[in-house]
Amino acid sequence: MTTNSAPWQVTCEVPLIPGESLDGYVARVAAAHHMPRMAVITEVAGAAATARPHASFCEEEGLPVLADCLRVDLATLRHHAPLWSTETETLNFFGTRLPKDFLQFPARRFSPKALEISPHHRALWQLRVLPICSETWVYLVDRCPNPACGRQQVWRRTVGIDLCDFCAEPLTRAEAASVPEAMRENLEHLVGLVHPDPARRTATLALLPPRLTAMEGGELLELACALAPLINHRAAKPLHMRSLSLEQAADVIVPAIAGTWPLLQGWPHALDQHMVDRIDRAKVARVDGNRGFSFRLLTRYNKRGLSPGVADVIGEFVAMLRNSRTRGITIREAMSLTGGRQRALCAMRRSGALPSVIALDGHQLTVLIDRSAVEDMVHRNKPRERLVRAAWRLGVPTYAIHQLVRDGELVATPTPPGCSEQLAVYEESLAALEQDLRSQLALQDESLATNLFKLMHRIGARPKPWAKVLAAIRTGALTASLADGTAPLAQRIMVANEDVLELPIFADDPAMDWSCVMVSKSDTAEIMNIPAPNFSKYCDFLFGPGGYFRDITMEEALTLGRTYIGTGEMGHRLGLHHTAARHMAEFRKVESRYPGLYSREAAEALIPEMSRQAIGGAPVISVPEKASAEMLATVSPEGRLNLPPYLRRKLGLDQGGRVTFEEGSDGVIMRALAASGSSQGTKAEQRL
Repeated sequence: MTTNSAPWQVTCEVPLIPGESLDGYVARVAAAHHMPRMAVITEVAGAAATARPHASFCEEEGLPVLADCLRVDLATLRHHAPLWSTETETLNFFGTRLPKDFLQFPARRFSPKALEISPHHRALWQLRVLPICSETWVYLVDRCPNPACGRQQVWRRTVGIDLCDFCAEPLTRAEAASVPEAMRENLEHLVGLVHPDPARRTATLALLPPRLTAMEGGELLELACALAPLINHRAAKPLHMRSLSLEQAADVIVPAIAGTWPLLQGWPHALDQHMVDRIDRAKVARVDGNRGFSFRLLTRYNKRGLSPGVADVIGEFVAMLRNSRTRGITIREAMSLTGGRQRALCAMRRSGALPSVIALDGHQLTVLIDRSAVEDMVHRNKPRERLVRAAWRLGVPTYAIHQLVRDGELVATPTPPGCSEQLAVYEESLAALEQDLRSQLALQDESLATNLFKLMHRIGARPKPWAKVLAAIRTGALTASLADGTAPLAQRIMVANEDVLELPIFADDPAMDWSCVMVSKSDTAEIMNIPAPNFSKYCDFLFGPGGYFRDITMEEALTLGRTYIGTGEMGHRLGLHHTAARHMAEFRKVESRYPGLYSREAAEALIPEMSRQAIGGAPVISVPEKASAEMLATVSPEGRLNLPPYLRRKLGLDQGGRVTFEEGSDGVIMRALAASGSSQGTKAEQRL
């Protein structure tokens, strides 16, 4: 304590309370000595008696005199005094330098609940940008609770810290709004940056990244205020006003500053992501695009009067954004690299599925996709063939591609973002399958005279086993050759004879899951063994009107195949022309559902020989017990004999030939010759 500096001293010593403001301490001493005005003490230190009687405005030269008058230690008083810097831009706040605009001295703000606990004025209540009490978590008030008074509290009279300065109404009767609980944790950390307790400041700084830990608490609070407009744009103007209404602070300023703590804690990437979200949420570019708050912060930070430390850390962030082009790619580049669609990639970036980075490209903020996030999609983006194209190249129905993918003969490609979910395969796997098949089918063998594509027509009411057949040809398990022509590959495969249908590869495959497979109308026609050109006339009957390019579920196609059978399949299984098959169905009284379509159940029941030849074997048609249309032949007046299909097959005359007649006691016997002009007969004969 100094001596012989002040003209007089107080009669009793009043101890300073940790964290107490200097104005509150002087007012408390004046009230304890029943002095009429606070200026009685501050005038000793040279403060103006009328304009600025606050102890906070005392010059540094007057502090020794004030300490001698109050009979307190000069170092302790200097620690509580907001000493003005030489350039008058910053103030001392318990060892922390704060911008002068961050403290407010003329008005006496208070927390009614805190005054009930201890009637002294906390220095934190002088923070202009954070008018809250972190002890009781209420917003500060500054007016008398007496309706007849209601005046703003100042530092002039000395009736007491907890009494109105004008009418002596207890300030503890005032009502204060509570700070929302969601903001309290963030505000507690922000207050901790400039808290009078050094241990509290150290603990708060330990929560920040190393780059911000090197800064002072006042600079960090200044940085938070600079970022507050990014949380709420309405906070931009009031933050720079000398007078701040407490209502506006509670509604706008405090929530905006509270929202900046996560940006500080995750610096700098948290701010990067927040700017990305702001641009994504903006409906027009002016809100936060080329001329938004983010843009103004990044391009005008050195013109806003920020302290050098804050300007440097923002400048480093700007430099990082200008270099972000090296670690990010545009949507257009991502489309080229991944094969995705623009709208899908934008949606994935906005939803967070693709990490985003923001870049300052000249005078424009651009949101980019993190380059490392698309590396996997780039690796998978190889040339591919869509389902229909792959089926056309092999000459098989589209459902066969599903079979080949399941069996591992083809490799399915992941669907690029935004593309349809239809199956596609890698072009290299399709080309490898084609090459392997052509190498196995290269040898011409005249003994292989049966077309596999036509042979498949004997398999009805279920998908054809194309995958297993092609895999057998690929490995050499099935001997086949390739006929000349321009038709697709699978339609020119030749096998030995009809007996191959007895092989296990032609059996039904119940393990195949068709639940999610869609087939086209041409595939449905192939399953039902109806020629695709003829299938169109059945569409309205089978599916109803409309939907010419309609996709059909495999379950529906299989149901149709098990319900109906056409004359084409009947002819293939009986070895007859489809017209003869139709005549047989009519003669056997098979139920007709539609012209050319019959009930499969009725057909297999009334024509049992068709069912016996469903899966291969040479057609053997039994001789009817009594004369029927299959045993009747017509003779023209010129003597030409027109044999029915049954007799032609029975005598082996499918390709024509010559016959001989022998007359016996039982009638005339017709015998087929082995070849035209030959005199040797065959075992096939028919008694006429």
